[in-house]
Amino acid sequence: MATVIAGKYKGRKFKTGKDPALRPTQGRVKKSMMQILEPFNELKVLDLFAGLGTLGIEAISRGAKSATFVEQKKVNFNYLKQNVKTICVNDNVTLENVDAFSFLSSTDDKFDIVLADPPYFNIDIINLLSLIPKVLLKNGKFAVEMKKMHIEEHNVRIKTYGNSQVVFG
Repeated sequence: MATVIAGKYKGRKFKTGKDPALRPTQGRVKKSMMQILEPFNELKVLDLFAGLGTLGIEAISRGAKSATFVEQKKVNFNYLKQNVKTICVNDNVTLENVDAFSFLSSTDDKFDIVLADPPYFNIDIINLLSLIPKVLLKNGKFAVEMKKMHIEEHNVRIKTYGNSQVVFG
């Protein structure tokens, strides 16, 4: 069962669905991502392909001042709404039920940290990595979890966890 790892909501459980395509970030990967990106204090966070909201809610729990969650799939979006309502309802949270690529292409908002855990298949990762810098504030950071593959990007750090990897920039 997915839980919040640290911060003010430590130990709270996420409502999860039965959909096998819904693949929350593994606890050890999430813990490593958060430790690399910390501190979150007073930062604006964007959680793309949010699913259950595990990454963005973890950032809120660790002190982020706001989180915007973007999730297109309606069933996942409904679980996301439930998790926000039961875990961090009084925090500064925005929910967007739209495609992540459309959101990135159309938003004027800027963020300190962008988190993304897209589906491992049928996603143009290179396009995603090219769009993320457009929504980052100066000195902003990002972390994208993906299936293990060779990336030709410069100025990124890649950490491998079994068959997946996280690209940090």
